[in-house]
Amino acid sequence: MAIIVVGSIGIDFVAVSDHLPELGETVLSTQLHIGPGGKGFNQAVGARRLGGNARFVTKTGRGDLGRQARAFLAGEGLLGDLALESDIDNQVALIFVDANGANMISVTPGASADLLPADLEGLELTAEDILLAQLEIPPETVAAAAARAAAVGCRFVLNPAPAATLSPELLAMVDIATPNETELALLTGMPTATTSQVVAAAEQLIARGVGEVVATVGAKGAIHVTPASSSSHPALLVDAVDTTGAGDAFNAGLVVGLSKGMDLPAAIDLGCRAGAYCVTRLGVLDGLPTAAELDEFVQRN
Repeated sequence: MAIIVVGSIGIDFVAVSDHLPELGETVLSTQLHIGPGGKGFNQAVGARRLGGNARFVTKTGRGDLGRQARAFLAGEGLLGDLALESDIDNQVALIFVDANGANMISVTPGASADLLPADLEGLELTAEDILLAQLEIPPETVAAAAARAAAVGCRFVLNPAPAATLSPELLAMVDIATPNETELALLTGMPTATTSQVVAAAEQLIARGVGEVVATVGAKGAIHVTPASSSSHPALLVDAVDTTGAGDAFNAGLVVGLSKGMDLPAAIDLGCRAGAYCVTRLGVLDGLPTAAELDEFVQRN
């Protein structure tokens, strides 16, 4: 069973400071980290490190940043026939992180916006596979990926980040949606400050065609909502250093759990553990554990 991730790869510039800048404010950073990122890349790497049979459909850019992106793909075993090249600049993310691990992120999509439906023509899927996508690529490409999954009957997981308006046709093809609280609020126009509000907003997504919703709620873990029920999945209590990649680690754990035959609640728990591990590390790449690293971490916590 393969995990096919369709998404972005970027180069992240992460500046760490005591507090996040206010509008018009300049802050002095104490650290600067430059490395690979993009939600698709993070989730593909996370799934592969946890033992998933992950492949990655993406598009890198031109110039030095594009070469760096391809080197990072090669280093993680993801530079295969599904990693394409564009003649525009690579995706770049500017990330600010404060002393408590909170973050602000601005993404310039670059080559990720050049990943088009036609680029999926070489993608082969079976009913046993799992397809995972995010929204840092064009919506028509996400819809094309969903349609290919629906055509063969494989499970389609959508991490709707960053949040965007989704068509009824796309929603009807989503088996599992994994928004965070902010994304769920933007998708539905409903408040998500409390558990009951998250459940109500998730129920609206289900009414609009989504199969099930797994909403991540930060340090509280995740809330799973089906057409018939809802349940909470608590997170491990840890000291957060950087929350930037927590959602990506969660999605990686979720799809790996499903690919290994876990039911969805057990896969959610694996995702929660992976997300907790991630926030204890500075930088997303260092926060994506192997299965052995995650087991050791859970035993300590």
